[in-house]
Amino acid sequence: MDTKQIFERIEEAKPAVYKTPETPFPKHIAEYLQSKKIQTYLHQADAYDAVSSGKNIILTTPTASGKTLSCLLPVFAKLTAVPEATALFIYPTKALTRDQLLTIEKMDKGLSARTKPAIYDGDTRTDLRSMIRSSSRIVLTNMYELHHILPWRAKWGDFFANLSFVVIDEAHKYRGVFGSNTALLLRRLRRICSFYDANPQFILSSATLGNAEQFAETLTGLPATEINSDGAPHSKRVFRIYQNPAKSGIAAAAELMSESVADGKQTICFTKSRSGAEITALRCREEKISGSISSYRGGYRPNERKVIEKSLKEGSVSGVVSTNALEVGIDIGTLDAVIINGFPGSMISVLQQAGRAGRSGQEALITFVAGQNPIDQFYAKNPDAFFSAKPEEAILGIENPYLLESHLLCAAAELPYKPERDRKYFGSSADDIIASLKERHLLASTSRGFVYAGCGNPIQETTVFGSIGKTWSVMFGKSVLETMDDGQAYREGYPGAIIFHQGERFRVDEVDFEHSILRVKKIAEEYHTRALSNTDISIIRKEKTVRHGNISVHFGDVIVSTQIYGYSLLEYDQIVATEELKLPSRKFPTKACWITVDESAPLTPENLAGSLHGTEHALIAAMPVFVLSDRSDIGGVSTPFHIDTGAPSIFIYDGVEGGIGLAEKAAELFPKIADLAYKIVSECKCESGCPACIHSPKCGNGNQMLDKAGTVKLLGWLREEMQ
Repeated sequence: MDTKQIFERIEEAKPAVYKTPETPFPKHIAEYLQSKKIQTYLHQADAYDAVSSGKNIILTTPTASGKTLSCLLPVFAKLTAVPEATALFIYPTKALTRDQLLTIEKMDKGLSARTKPAIYDGDTRTDLRSMIRSSSRIVLTNMYELHHILPWRAKWGDFFANLSFVVIDEAHKYRGVFGSNTALLLRRLRRICSFYDANPQFILSSATLGNAEQFAETLTGLPATEINSDGAPHSKRVFRIYQNPAKSGIAAAAELMSESVADGKQTICFTKSRSGAEITALRCREEKISGSISSYRGGYRPNERKVIEKSLKEGSVSGVVSTNALEVGIDIGTLDAVIINGFPGSMISVLQQAGRAGRSGQEALITFVAGQNPIDQFYAKNPDAFFSAKPEEAILGIENPYLLESHLLCAAAELPYKPERDRKYFGSSADDIIASLKERHLLASTSRGFVYAGCGNPIQETTVFGSIGKTWSVMFGKSVLETMDDGQAYREGYPGAIIFHQGERFRVDEVDFEHSILRVKKIAEEYHTRALSNTDISIIRKEKTVRHGNISVHFGDVIVSTQIYGYSLLEYDQIVATEELKLPSRKFPTKACWITVDESAPLTPENLAGSLHGTEHALIAAMPVFVLSDRSDIGGVSTPFHIDTGAPSIFIYDGVEGGIGLAEKAAELFPKIADLAYKIVSECKCESGCPACIHSPKCGNGNQMLDKAGTVKLLGWLREEMQ
């Protein structure tokens, strides 16, 4: 019996809205636009006027709306008028950087601007670097490379002294730990520019955000004006919500992908995990459809990614199954269809992924495949909520003491740190950290300010990517198969774990903790693994309490300890065996919010643990609707009795050292989160709990001890108490 359901909404094509800027274009810019038959859209004109008046801006129009030209027009107007002026363009991926260089070069040539645009990153040849520093007035790079450029400020002195613009593309990607590191890195850049008497304007382009101006100010440290007046034309889009309870999300996505490619549509399928991308592509290949299907994700070697990108752009690949690694990047103008396998964590990502199709004016087909998890099922049952959902707020944790300490060390190594001059970049809490670093002999006080006095290189020891910690190499023989960050290696690289790569399975045979290496062997068996773990949490300090009616939501410092004690072997979604492990626990300090449950809650001793556990899962499932967060950014713990609270308790914590503000935001929005959690669980038709309501794929103990009826009662009680 066919149980699939499809909800369809058609977005009709939208015509362009043009506008001439109030600030006249310089003659050569106007002539260039006329020669290319380019009329400026409403938002392009508004952006030009705002930048021309000296404002920093964040441009939040949809994908393929002409944001690149919005950035380039004011930059070239200034650089052609002021011969010594320079501009720094920063992109989140090398693929996007390469694409954008071509666009900038074309405009540079058309204007005879002679800015000599060039890419300066880890792939730039050594013999070209000096020439780029001395002669290129437009430099394209990424945050990682900028982190390594700043210590060489003397070599970049002329460029920084004349820096007029910093352009940051896809700014919404800089969130979480990566974004918090980026915000501190940009403050280091501004500090060095100020030393050379430069004060560059910032031009940010981004997906739509719920707090765009606030986010831009936190990211750069400067006030910004949002430009959201989209005037670009958009092609017709057919947007479907698809669910098939008889199939797993991967099976449904693979089937839709195969049908789409067989129908002649070049298609991209987005998945939420590395293994999901690999397994979906493998399923598509098993269908033996006419047309090649490739997987694409982070961790692949650069040459692998370039080959896939080139093949997709040229049309020699019929489809690609990707993580969010292709959410931004190369302009794939021929894509006809997008499949989004499971809610990607935010409506921002939904819109970005959907925007990858129909960029050449042709009709686009976008299908959201609702998996068997709470948010997916909520949207499948409430499609109006899906299409009317507001963009989330992006959270940055620039006061994270672990990140701040690292960047203060870097700053002192780049330029002597003077508290009276530099406090405005790093905040008042920097003073205590500077004092601590001096006591530990990592900084020394001189007449010029505090200077780095340690033995190592703080630049090399501070990463601006992912979580805080080491980078692990996955070794197959003598070759590096891919890389993982510290947290990912612990969760996915334990002995016996299965790692997928380009449709092949590898088993982790050895974990080298000393050298951060996972040694793997190729296997033929068709199974995958899931870690089993226990997590404990200890309260170190309560910072504040937020009252919502009769419920107190506490927030403060905690220590999280996770112990992997085994793993399950699965064939498709069925557990066939479990194995025990003895691994060291992983502890880290972070921030958490928590509630306690008193005797007035409608619970019994028999259903207390299961109700708390189910409520914890439901709250975490609902949280990404209100707080922009990735799956690995948040975690939870529930217990019938916690030694630090003396009561039944539920904790939600930031999944990174020091915290980045997610749990704090959850404390403020707790009534909204609990209300959605109640709706998700109470409206689910299952009897005892399922993946669509209280089961979690992240549950360390395999979703044991869950009580659905008790969860509904507890969430209902919380809602009433918070009114």
